[in-house]
Amino acid sequence: MHREAGISMFAAVFTGTAAQKESNTGSRVCREVDVNDGDISQQVTMEKTSEVLLARQSISNRQGVCVGHELLFRGRPIDTAEIDDGFACTTTVVQNLLGAFGVENVLGETDGFLNCTGEFLNCDLVDILPAERMVLEILETCELDDALARRCSALRRAGFRVALDDVKDLTPEVRAFLPHVDMVKIDWPFMEPGAAARLADACRAAGKTVLAEKIETREDFMKALEIGCDLFQGFYFTRPQLVKGRGAIISSSALFGVLDLVLHEARIDEIERALKAAPSLTVQILRLANNGNRPRAQLSEITSVRQALSMVGMRQLTRWCCLMLYGAVADGHADPLVQLVTRRANFMERVVQKIAPDDESLQQEAYLSALLSLAHIPQGIDAQCFIKDLAVGPAIRDAIVGYGGRLGTLLRVAERVEQGEFPADAELAALFPGGHGRSLFDGLYL
Repeated sequence: MHREAGISMFAAVFTGTAAQKESNTGSRVCREVDVNDGDISQQVTMEKTSEVLLARQSISNRQGVCVGHELLFRGRPIDTAEIDDGFACTTTVVQNLLGAFGVENVLGETDGFLNCTGEFLNCDLVDILPAERMVLEILETCELDDALARRCSALRRAGFRVALDDVKDLTPEVRAFLPHVDMVKIDWPFMEPGAAARLADACRAAGKTVLAEKIETREDFMKALEIGCDLFQGFYFTRPQLVKGRGAIISSSALFGVLDLVLHEARIDEIERALKAAPSLTVQILRLANNGNRPRAQLSEITSVRQALSMVGMRQLTRWCCLMLYGAVADGHADPLVQLVTRRANFMERVVQKIAPDDESLQQEAYLSALLSLAHIPQGIDAQCFIKDLAVGPAIRDAIVGYGGRLGTLLRVAERVEQGEFPADAELAALFPGGHGRSLFDGLYL
């Protein structure tokens, strides 16, 4: 199957129903804030820049103190969000938050609330977020099934908090899912006071934080206080605030240069020199290091690019460069290939984890093969021309160019799954020599 044909089919996914939402319905007016580091902006003045945007809406506690902000997608500096696909929007928010603004500049000392599709929750882009700072909101479009429950439990063990978003009723599904979340957001305008009180009581009995969203009047606020809600969000407190800045457009050659060194297992001083030649990418790595999954008390001043690299790690550096490569922002929108390639990479890595659970090197090769399998498309060249100058191993090269070897078989299987097909018996036999391919494939086909 031709890869470009697969992409054309999957591009249709991005024209579906909007998955990401905002706090209030109706007209929206955003205040504006410019977030620019004076020192940093001086470093990237020689590079092309584009406007980067996101919006935030405050979340307050019972004492009226702002304790968090919901982070909202903005593609243009207007007072409404234009959302075609929730995954792409969330990816853009993360990219701008971490790479363009920095967590501290947007959130200060508060927590960030992030709308998440099931696709985003299951991809490894979550791993680059600072877990202790983030509340991951499960959108109402997500199916509350066992697989999502397991994923939420894993994310909570990693330090994230998880919230059920837009809850309008205490359904059996919501009640059964409560053990897997930390917080429930009540969709206030859509609930009768009695039903809201029963939902709040059930959540508190389960030890969950209750947030009343879309609070628009003092009367709403007083009723939500009365039934025991812990947190509040809505136009009564603040409208979404537009955060504006300028982000450097990182050249593909700079990204490929760093990727080439990492793939070639170059010395850290060589990678450091390459980063210093790409100031905007260096700034992003510094921000990633500052945004890392370390408790705030352990944050220390970063004094060198090498220190930032050691804190970020080669795995995260590779994934960030690939995200920037696929998700080069144009008018605030992430490239649709991000969703497809991220899904493919996660799938291939998980298959190898079942085939060879102790072979971390093979798992990384599978993940990288998937990440690079579509990277030629944004460059406007074919896979063979793209890969010939990249310092990857022969197994990855053969897989991408001609589906050769075990990784090539795995890549072909991933493409079949993307098309809704089950792998052929011969492909399963090549991947699972023990003959248990179909049973081992359970749980990976979705």
